[in-house]
Amino acid sequence: MTSPHVVKEPTPWSIDRAGIRGKLFTAQGLITRTEHLLIETENGHTTTIVERESDFIYYILEGAGQFVIDGVSESCSQGDLVVVPRGLPFTYRGRLRMFLTCSPPWDPAQETTL
Repeated sequence: MTSPHVVKEPTPWSIDRAGIRGKLFTAQGLITRTEHLLIETENGHTTTIVERESDFIYYILEGAGQFVIDGVSESCSQGDLVVVPRGLPFTYRGRLRMFLTCSPPWDPAQETTL
């Protein structure tokens, strides 16, 4: 029997573009104000984006790299939490495996690529 409160890691990749792959965890309607993704990248995001509606919170599961948020470059590694407030341009580089929380849930229409 499947638990309604334990969400297993999805098998297929939901996102595969701009240098990243992501798996979207669906909470079966239990929550509506956040979204959660597993993100993996070998080299980093190939673009700079501005997310107009969602705050992004990345937890670094494995690897190391650099985030550039609003022109400020900061190193990150396993165990770090990286907070990207909505409205700020950002990108990241490095070999990283991250857990991403978006609040409110991410929608591609909310994103501008620079």
